[in-house]
Amino acid sequence: MSEAASAKIPSDSSGLDHFVTAHDGDALLRDRLRLGDGWTRRWSSTWQVGTDEVCWPVRDTAHVPVLSSRPMRGFTWRAKQRHRPGLEVMVSTGRKHGFESLEEMRLLVALDFLRASEVLSQPFRLDFEYAAGHAWHIPDFLAVIGSGMADGRAPYGADQGR
Repeated sequence: MSEAASAKIPSDSSGLDHFVTAHDGDALLRDRLRLGDGWTRRWSSTWQVGTDEVCWPVRDTAHVPVLSSRPMRGFTWRAKQRHRPGLEVMVSTGRKHGFESLEEMRLLVALDFLRASEVLSQPFRLDFEYAAGHAWHIPDFLAVIGSGMADGRAPYGADQGR
């Protein structure tokens, strides 16, 4: 068997570890985050629920009505824009999901192979602390895979709001 043939991953047995690779720069960035005692109380996530914005400390995220939430921000299409937005049909959710780049489209395809039961675009705003102060970020996706959640952070999608 050739090396290329042995590297193939059957789609019926693919797992998250087959689609995710560590990025060498992640450790350096992680070291800049302020993760000391009580960070789960200091960091917060803000969600659109109904017509309201609701904020929870990160430690209470399990209580968020995730499937009742709306995207924190939307995106539009127009001629001559630099990125490649579109809609990707996912068999696992039975719906179309918006993406803003080819990287995000590829993430949606991978999540479909992982049989994600739900995918939310631009799900919440994360307010956090790092060495130079405070910042916020809106993840590209939040995916329900099996019985847990996985957020779509770099390197999978484009960073927003920094």
